[in-house]
Amino acid sequence: MCSSKKSSYVPTIGYDAKNNPSKKCLGGWFYKIHTKSAKENAAFAKKHNWNYVLLTSNVNSEYSRELLVNNTRAFREQGIAVHIMCLEDTFYIDNPITAYNEISSILNFVNEQQLDIQGIHIDCEPHAKKEWKDAGTEERNVIFKHYLEVIEYGRKAINEIRPDTTYSGAVAWWYSSITKKNELEYGRGYDLVNKDRFDFIFPMIYDGAGGTVDKVISRSEDYITDNAATVIGIAISDYDNASFNAIIQSITNIRGESDYFNGISVFANHLYSDW
Repeated sequence: MCSSKKSSYVPTIGYDAKNNPSKKCLGGWFYKIHTKSAKENAAFAKKHNWNYVLLTSNVNSEYSRELLVNNTRAFREQGIAVHIMCLEDTFYIDNPITAYNEISSILNFVNEQQLDIQGIHIDCEPHAKKEWKDAGTEERNVIFKHYLEVIEYGRKAINEIRPDTTYSGAVAWWYSSITKKNELEYGRGYDLVNKDRFDFIFPMIYDGAGGTVDKVISRSEDYITDNAATVIGIAISDYDNASFNAIIQSITNIRGESDYFNGISVFANHLYSDW
């Protein structure tokens, strides 16, 4: 089982071959789950040595609920931890209580179906709001404050409905760095990872401009030195597919020296050449 259902529960992203919590996880964002069967999806993740997935899901229709149930069970049969990815819209930032409602609905369904999920992962990006680009520091801080409320409402839902659930979220790699420059409040790693907010953050270090190990190490430095539990997000489309595994290993070798590094998250399954 992913969740121990005991008071000693420790948040984790995935597990090693001996079913122990792993700090060198490999997995990623899993989209387009409707284009293949659940078993095919799980087999694909297994083929690429993923030990967890961020499964894009909702419970807003019978079809979506069926996809969630079937895919969760298929991934778990392969020993792959499942984190339900949700809140993929800036709408929630405008009305943070909706995050509580959405995550509550998901977790209630998970409990009803006795689904063995590991966590909830949100991908609600304040910098994706159209107002962000031209906003000044004060306006950006207002947007970011609402984003933090979204995170806190998600935590509230987890605490009330399914406490033994790992909570994580995608973040821009530069929140901490601009906070250091007083261009943002409360964007440091420890502002995001604490008992009232996330267990883990996933800085997204990709921009379509091509990736290098040095770029990933440099851009992940702030959150690591903020002592925030971090999973580094990289995009396979930034790299040559043939050398991608070597890139992952190099990043893991360097960042693995830190207790705050917890692995790699790949964007995304459907961008692999063999998908």
